[in-house]
Amino acid sequence: MKKVMDKLFNLVKFDKKYIFFSLIIVIFGIIFGSLFIVILNKTDKNLIIEYIQEFINNIKNNTFNYTDTFKCTLIINILLIAIMLIFGITCILSPINILILFYKSFIIGFSISGFILSFKLKGVLLSITYIFPHLILNILILSLIVAYTLKLSINLIRSTIKKKKANLNIYFQKYIYVIILFILLTMITSSYESFIAPYFLKKIILFL
Repeated sequence: MKKVMDKLFNLVKFDKKYIFFSLIIVIFGIIFGSLFIVILNKTDKNLIIEYIQEFINNIKNNTFNYTDTFKCTLIINILLIAIMLIFGITCILSPINILILFYKSFIIGFSISGFILSFKLKGVLLSITYIFPHLILNILILSLIVAYTLKLSINLIRSTIKKKKANLNIYFQKYIYVIILFILLTMITSSYESFIAPYFLKKIILFL
């Protein structure tokens, strides 16, 4: 497995400036998500508290469905990656990936604030357990997709404007490697999110 992953990383090169741009989007998304909960009215805040407490109680009372969660998480994550990769090769739709990345980052920030709102200082530890490392890795994957698809789109647009014939075979060959790499990583993060993260959350809940 390690040799396969090393080969994939060597074949797929990510431009640092596009990665930096993606990370800026992530930071803004998390900040806005964290602050958004402040402007909600009391009713909406109570709904958030009820939802998070129900989620925690399901884990605590052993009513959390690990298998179904894994299936749903894996399907949603792979579909999201597929959509972003499809948008990436259309050039025109590629900027939508930036909005998707911002939204997913926003959700992480919102989740952190939600845990803190529900459990005060204990929520800090619970939120860290809830998002780290799987959700952070998911955001990293989406950031790399944005970086790669933006670079691909810009290169294709430049080739069109300059009327240069682009070697599409090279682009799409690398695209296949990108898809393989991200699917492998998504399977790992989805497994962690569905089976391991709830286990650690339960241990922390019982400890606290």
